[in-house]
Amino acid sequence: MFKISQFVLAAFLLALSLTAKAESSVKLGVVNVALLLEQAPQAKDASANLEKEFAPQQAELKALASKLEKKQNDYQKNKTVMSESQQMTKEREMAMMTREIQRRRNDIQELLNLRRNEELAKLQTLVNDSIKAIGKQQAFDLILYEGIAYTNNRLDVTQDVLKHLQQVSQKQRADFNK
Repeated sequence: MFKISQFVLAAFLLALSLTAKAESSVKLGVVNVALLLEQAPQAKDASANLEKEFAPQQAELKALASKLEKKQNDYQKNKTVMSESQQMTKEREMAMMTREIQRRRNDIQELLNLRRNEELAKLQTLVNDSIKAIGKQQAFDLILYEGIAYTNNRLDVTQDVLKHLQQVSQKQRADFNK
Protein backbone atom coordinates (compact mmCIF):
# COMPACT_ATOMS: atom_id res chain seq x y z
CA MET A 1 0.00 0.00 0.00
CA PHE A 2 2.81 2.42 0.90
CA LYS A 3 4.63 1.69 -2.39
CA ILE A 4 1.42 2.28 -4.32
CA SER A 5 0.93 5.65 -2.64
CA GLN A 6 4.55 6.55 -3.40
CA PHE A 7 4.01 5.54 -7.04
CA VAL A 8 0.82 7.61 -7.25
CA LEU A 9 2.59 10.58 -5.67
CA ALA A 10 5.52 10.24 -8.07
CA ALA A 11 3.15 9.99 -11.04
CA PHE A 12 1.23 13.02 -9.77
CA LEU A 13 4.42 15.03 -9.39
CA LEU A 14 5.62 13.98 -12.85
CA ALA A 15 2.29 14.94 -14.39
CA LEU A 16 2.31 18.18 -12.43
CA SER A 17 5.80 19.03 -13.61
CA LEU A 18 4.95 18.21 -17.23
CA THR A 19 1.83 20.35 -17.20
CA ALA A 20 3.69 23.04 -15.31
CA LYS A 21 6.26 23.33 -18.08
CA ALA A 22 3.46 23.74 -20.57
CA GLU A 23 1.62 26.39 -18.54
CA SER A 24 3.87 28.05 -15.97
CA SER A 25 6.40 27.17 -13.32
CA VAL A 26 5.31 25.30 -10.22
CA LYS A 27 6.82 26.22 -6.89
CA LEU A 28 7.55 23.16 -4.77
CA GLY A 29 8.89 22.91 -1.25
CA VAL A 30 9.75 20.28 1.31
CA VAL A 31 9.77 20.41 5.10
CA ASN A 32 11.65 18.32 7.64
CA VAL A 33 8.92 17.99 10.27
CA ALA A 34 11.14 16.00 12.64
CA LEU A 35 13.58 18.90 12.76
CA LEU A 36 10.74 21.33 13.42
CA LEU A 37 9.34 19.19 16.23
CA GLU A 38 12.82 19.07 17.75
CA GLN A 39 13.91 22.69 17.37
CA ALA A 40 10.71 24.74 17.58
CA PRO A 41 10.56 26.94 20.68
CA GLN A 42 7.08 25.56 21.36
CA ALA A 43 8.55 22.04 21.55
CA LYS A 44 11.18 23.18 24.04
CA ASP A 45 8.53 24.98 26.09
CA ALA A 46 6.28 21.91 26.10
CA SER A 47 9.18 19.72 27.21
CA ALA A 48 10.10 22.11 30.02
CA ASN A 49 6.47 22.34 31.13
CA LEU A 50 6.15 18.55 31.23
CA GLU A 51 9.36 18.31 33.24
CA LYS A 52 8.06 20.88 35.70
CA GLU A 53 4.63 19.23 35.85
CA PHE A 54 6.05 15.82 36.71
CA ALA A 55 8.92 16.97 38.93
CA PRO A 56 6.99 16.39 42.22
CA GLN A 57 6.16 12.81 41.26
CA GLN A 58 9.75 12.16 40.22
CA ALA A 59 11.00 13.59 43.53
CA GLU A 60 8.57 11.37 45.41
CA LEU A 61 9.84 8.32 43.54
CA LYS A 62 13.44 9.23 44.37
CA ALA A 63 12.53 9.63 48.02
CA LEU A 64 10.83 6.22 48.06
CA ALA A 65 13.80 4.63 46.31
CA SER A 66 16.25 6.07 48.83
CA LYS A 67 13.98 4.91 51.67
CA LEU A 68 13.98 1.40 50.16
CA GLU A 69 17.75 1.48 49.78
CA LYS A 70 18.12 2.48 53.42
CA LYS A 71 15.86 -0.39 54.47
CA GLN A 72 17.88 -2.81 52.38
CA ASN A 73 21.15 -1.58 53.88
CA ASP A 74 19.74 -1.83 57.41
CA TYR A 75 18.48 -5.32 56.65
CA GLN A 76 21.88 -6.42 55.35
CA LYS A 77 23.60 -5.03 58.46
CA ASN A 78 21.17 -6.55 60.96
CA LYS A 79 20.31 -9.74 59.13
CA THR A 80 22.58 -11.90 61.25
CA VAL A 81 21.03 -10.79 64.56
CA MET A 82 17.40 -11.09 63.40
CA SER A 83 15.21 -14.08 63.92
CA GLU A 84 13.94 -15.92 60.87
CA SER A 85 10.45 -14.42 61.25
CA GLN A 86 11.90 -10.90 61.53
CA GLN A 87 13.95 -11.52 58.40
CA MET A 88 10.87 -12.72 56.50
CA THR A 89 8.89 -9.71 57.69
CA LYS A 90 11.59 -7.28 56.56
CA GLU A 91 11.97 -9.06 53.21
CA ARG A 92 8.21 -8.89 52.67
CA GLU A 93 8.20 -5.17 53.53
CA MET A 94 11.01 -4.53 51.06
CA ALA A 95 9.30 -6.59 48.34
CA MET A 96 6.03 -4.69 48.88
CA MET A 97 7.87 -1.40 48.80
CA THR A 98 9.67 -2.42 45.59
CA ARG A 99 6.33 -3.31 43.96
CA GLU A 100 4.81 -0.02 45.14
CA ILE A 101 7.70 1.96 43.66
CA GLN A 102 7.41 0.05 40.38
CA ARG A 103 3.64 0.58 40.27
CA ARG A 104 4.01 4.31 40.88
CA ARG A 105 6.80 4.55 38.32
CA ASN A 106 4.59 2.84 35.73
CA ASP A 107 1.63 5.11 36.58
CA ILE A 108 3.76 8.23 36.27
CA GLN A 109 5.26 7.02 33.00
CA GLU A 110 1.80 6.33 31.60
CA LEU A 111 0.57 9.80 32.60
CA LEU A 112 3.71 11.39 31.19
CA ASN A 113 3.23 9.57 27.88
CA LEU A 114 -0.40 10.73 27.69
CA ARG A 115 0.56 14.34 28.38
CA ARG A 116 3.48 14.15 25.93
CA ASN A 117 1.12 12.88 23.23
CA GLU A 118 -1.31 15.72 23.98
CA GLU A 119 1.47 18.29 23.67
CA LEU A 120 2.78 16.63 20.50
CA ALA A 121 -0.69 16.78 18.92
CA LYS A 122 -0.90 20.52 19.70
CA LEU A 123 2.58 21.06 18.29
CA GLN A 124 1.81 19.08 15.13
CA THR A 125 -1.28 21.21 14.55
CA LEU A 126 0.79 24.37 15.02
CA VAL A 127 3.49 23.07 12.64
CA ASN A 128 0.88 22.24 9.99
CA ASP A 129 -0.68 25.69 10.35
CA SER A 130 2.79 27.26 10.02
CA ILE A 131 3.55 25.22 6.91
CA LYS A 132 0.27 26.41 5.38
CA ALA A 133 1.07 30.01 6.33
CA ILE A 134 4.51 29.81 4.72
CA GLY A 135 2.96 28.16 1.67
CA LYS A 136 0.54 31.05 1.26
CA GLN A 137 3.11 33.77 2.08
CA GLN A 138 5.68 32.48 -0.38
CA ALA A 139 3.16 31.32 -3.02
CA PHE A 140 4.06 27.62 -3.00
CA ASP A 141 1.99 25.30 -5.13
CA LEU A 142 2.96 22.20 -3.17
CA ILE A 143 4.84 21.58 0.07
CA LEU A 144 5.73 17.98 0.95
CA TYR A 145 6.89 16.44 4.19
CA GLU A 146 7.66 13.02 5.63
CA GLY A 147 9.25 10.28 3.61
CA ILE A 148 11.33 12.40 1.24
CA ALA A 149 14.36 10.42 0.09
CA TYR A 150 16.19 13.39 -1.42
CA THR A 151 15.56 17.06 -1.96
CA ASN A 152 17.54 19.95 -3.28
CA ASN A 153 18.26 22.55 -0.59
CA ARG A 154 16.54 25.29 -2.57
CA LEU A 155 13.24 23.40 -2.14
CA ASP A 156 13.69 23.00 1.62
CA VAL A 157 11.50 25.49 3.50
CA THR A 158 12.11 23.99 6.94
CA GLN A 159 14.07 27.01 8.16
CA ASP A 160 11.32 29.37 6.98
CA VAL A 161 8.73 27.37 8.90
CA LEU A 162 11.01 27.28 11.95
CA LYS A 163 11.39 31.07 11.80
CA HIS A 164 7.61 31.37 11.55
CA LEU A 165 7.20 29.13 14.62
CA GLN A 166 9.71 31.29 16.50
CA GLN A 167 7.78 34.42 15.54
CA VAL A 168 4.52 32.82 16.72
CA SER A 169 6.20 31.88 20.00
CA GLN A 170 7.56 35.39 20.51
CA LYS A 171 4.15 36.89 19.73
CA GLN A 172 2.45 34.55 22.22
CA ARG A 173 4.97 35.50 24.91
CA ALA A 174 4.53 39.20 24.16
CA ASP A 175 0.74 38.84 24.32
CA PHE A 176 1.06 36.88 27.56
CA ASN A 177 3.20 39.61 29.16
CA LYS A 178 0.67 42.34 28.33
